Amino acid sequence: MRSQPSAAPDRYCPVSCDLLINGTAALRSSRGVTRFYSSVMQHLRWAGRIELINPSGGRLERLRELSLRGRRDAILWSPSHRGPLHARHHVVSVHDCINVEYTYRGDWRLPFFRQLFNVVLAQAESVVALSRATRDAILRNYRVDPGKIVVIPASFDALRASEEDVSVGRSGEPFILMVANGLPHKNTEGAAAAFARSRAAAYGVGLRVVGSVSPAASTLLHESGARFQSHSAITDATLASWYANCRFLLAPSFEEGFDLPVAEALASGANVLCSSIPAHQEFFAGYAEFFDPHDGDGLVDALNLALDREMQWHPPFRNPRTCQSVADDYRALFEGIEDNLPSTR
Repeated sequence: MRSQPSAAPDRYCPVSCDLLINGTAALRSSRGVTRFYSSVMQHLRWAGRIELINPSGGRLERLRELSLRGRRDAILWSPSHRGPLHARHHVVSVHDCINVEYTYRGDWRLPFFRQLFNVVLAQAESVVALSRATRDAILRNYRVDPGKIVVIPASFDALRASEEDVSVGRSGEPFILMVANGLPHKNTEGAAAAFARSRAAAYGVGLRVVGSVSPAASTLLHESGARFQSHSAITDATLASWYANCRFLLAPSFEEGFDLPVAEALASGANVLCSSIPAHQEFFAGYAEFFDPHDGDGLVDALNLALDREMQWHPPFRNPRTCQSVADDYRALFEGIEDNLPSTR
């Protein structure tokens, strides 16, 4: 509940403070993360001023951003697990902490990056995890007070495709869709090896990737002669059409915080074959087929079984939340912080 106006102006701030959003964290992540946070920001009804700041915009902008961090009457929100080491009232959203853990596994820099992240989380007033799986990963890998972690389950606004886009998407050979990048935790090399060994080629089914795969996966696919296409830039309408027309979406990750492509694919009516990791089980149990991402032979068997299946595998996916509901949860969190801000007005 928001504080009522007080006769003593130096006690608490009775009006909505400014909300400063770290633009580097919000808009320079992966395409899916950027789309998610852009939607949340559009739905975020906040009575105060909202400003997207860009600390990478040059020296003057950098100096201005440093001064904004120290404001007593403003909240700095850093989406997607990036943020300054210190800000007066800082909220850090952790989409996942897997990139660092997998990219630098066995690397001398991993302890250094962990320590930096420990400082960010220790200084933050609140840490938002997008899933219980993300919360567990934070506690497993970093030193943070569990009491400051708030789970705000991720959601999405479904992509839409016109009938014309869907019709065009039916043309060409049948395909398995994978939305990924080349980071190690995406397991694209394991997926490529299994695809090359599966019966996909015998069935005339190709692999269509939105984004990228690791160099090793790309080499393996080309050397095996597999039907393979990679698309680094497509429209959301085209992606929605491909969700609607693929044989199924393949999501082979070792770790995720949510996995937006799986949610979008299911909402588009696609079948989904995904790894049996905690985040996938948390959000998609009963709607997708699962496999062990560490078992290469098991993934080949799962692909072959999926290739033999027809029609829809599970009941239609019902999304219980939207980006509006996520924004509402954030607003409640920000209001709780605002209630305790000293008034300077």
